[in-house]
Amino acid sequence: MENKWDSEKYLKFEKERTQPAIDLVRRVEGRNVSSALDVGCGPGNSSAVIKKIFPNANILGIDFSSDMIERAKRDYTDIAFEQWDADVFTEETSQKFDLIFSNACLQWLPDQFKTITNLYKLLNDNGIMAIQIPCNFDEPIHHLIHKVVTGEKWRTVIKSQRNYVMGTVEDYYNVISALSDKFDIWTTTYHHVLPSYEAIWSWYEGTGLRPYLSQIDESMKDEFKKDIMEEIKANYPLQKNNKVIFDFPRLFFIIEK
Repeated sequence: MENKWDSEKYLKFEKERTQPAIDLVRRVEGRNVSSALDVGCGPGNSSAVIKKIFPNANILGIDFSSDMIERAKRDYTDIAFEQWDADVFTEETSQKFDLIFSNACLQWLPDQFKTITNLYKLLNDNGIMAIQIPCNFDEPIHHLIHKVVTGEKWRTVIKSQRNYVMGTVEDYYNVISALSDKFDIWTTTYHHVLPSYEAIWSWYEGTGLRPYLSQIDESMKDEFKKDIMEEIKANYPLQKNNKVIFDFPRLFFIIEK
């Protein structure tokens, strides 16, 4: 079964997914940017944020998913989008950029530290790279997913586990400090208020659960969802207004060339 991205599922939480991009672009607002690359642009929501802050810039959004690129081209006709594997792009392109941006993409790549180094090489002199990476792998959602997919019931069905490529702050520091002495690195935890337990399932159905759902036959997906939902309910308490606080830490860094 193909492990495809679905722009409709992703955009169910467009506001929450876009806010980190807004916060990151605002950190580089006011710079001279005539060209920008959005790596892992998804359905174009982050590219649109860049365009709003730098309206005169030529922006190229790249993404591995054809569904995401098709959606981006449909919704944002003033931005260029191309389907690329990010690592292939860094090896084959001759283009240089004033801004290289990535919002929640690099954690999906096999060697993100190598990718960061290769992206840095695509910066113009005095260019800047602005990156956001989820660092929520110690949150309950990831522990409970791991518990279910590796448990006795599902481990014979789900044979391939997602490889979480997330380093420590020190790991990222060592990579970026070797590239430049002009950088900043920080983390922010977003306390998303979601309307229900079902919303947590919906959030991860379009992202972190994709590698597992792609291995499960349609006839078994309701049972899998039931098991995941039981763990969600056990790990996320309902608040007094029956909503759920869904904590999502994210790591940010900016590097200037």
